[in-house]
Amino acid sequence: MLSTLFFLFLSALSECDAFAPGTMGRLHHERTTSLQASNLSPDSNSCLAPGDAVLLVGPGFLQLNVAKAAKAAGLRPVIVAPQQKIDSFAKFVRDDDLIKDATIGMADPGEPFYGEIAGVVFCAEEAVLQPSILSTIIDWKDRDIFCAEGIKRVVACAPITEKVNEEKSMGWMPLLNNDKKTKENWKQFANAFKKSASYTSGPGSLIRFGSLLGGSIDGSDELQELGLDEGIYKMSLENYRDLKERSFDRYRIGAQVLLGDTVNVKPPNQDSMEKEAIKESEQLEAFRAVGGYPEQDRTNRHVVAQAVVQSLLRSTFPNDNPSSSGDSVPKEFTVLSKCEDKIPTKEDWDTMFSSPGTAKWPDPFKFDAAKYGFEEVKA
Repeated sequence: MLSTLFFLFLSALSECDAFAPGTMGRLHHERTTSLQASNLSPDSNSCLAPGDAVLLVGPGFLQLNVAKAAKAAGLRPVIVAPQQKIDSFAKFVRDDDLIKDATIGMADPGEPFYGEIAGVVFCAEEAVLQPSILSTIIDWKDRDIFCAEGIKRVVACAPITEKVNEEKSMGWMPLLNNDKKTKENWKQFANAFKKSASYTSGPGSLIRFGSLLGGSIDGSDELQELGLDEGIYKMSLENYRDLKERSFDRYRIGAQVLLGDTVNVKPPNQDSMEKEAIKESEQLEAFRAVGGYPEQDRTNRHVVAQAVVQSLLRSTFPNDNPSSSGDSVPKEFTVLSKCEDKIPTKEDWDTMFSSPGTAKWPDPFKFDAAKYGFEEVKA
């Protein structure tokens, strides 16, 4: 049987749950039927700055990773989730201040963060957000809840449309899962966002991610501040999932930025080349875990969180009119992992945003096994 805590992460988030009546969630406003530009910053090139408050909507581990990354960057993240989820998050986020600032809805006058919200991130990793939540948040009638400039930055996260490999999500269960419905829900949400004023003419961008793995602290020292409790590795019923999640945090926190909704498909001769060039299975495994080896369609949660924060701190540019500098991001881009054991620096993101594209697949015939502690195999 599933534990009560585990079941909370599998349950769907409905709009009425996320904005239930309560101290921080009174629905005293009139809803609009479409996203307007009234609450958006008039400057479409605006971006957040350290000290700005940002709402994070969509309960899950990705939301918590984004919160920790945003805090580390000097932003003031506000986790938005039903109260029962906020209570359960405390064990994983390992940050009392983030939990204290979490809320079940939009702030009322006199409450924390009222009049200070500068950014919004929709960061669910399961298909639980309905399109209507976009207008519920962005067209909130009590405009005084936002900062003086209005909403300066909006980021929505959604999975890539087509994958090379169908990696099961952490919460996948055969009795509860409906792949067709899940894909349709994501499609409706992403399409609604791309039709909204925040995307078409405002400060909005859409970040696509691959199958999500990792997000904890079992990796480089920098993950101690950014990672969630190692208990997240135990949230799956798959026996081998623990090792897979850990491997992503240890070896796959590099990033690729690709324009649009896409993947980095492995060249058709890559596998055969690797097997021809590298005979020892351990060496082959090492080759595929170092040197920037790309992921085709999988993304570490840390990488998505960093991409979100870097996007908040930059303006946007249309995909068909690319920028020549790294101080802005594409309207829609995909972020995938690659095999590096350090999180990208700001300068790395500058380069990836100014020149987005797939990471290069390495030449196995140039692999130096001795560099990674393997003895030379003599014929």
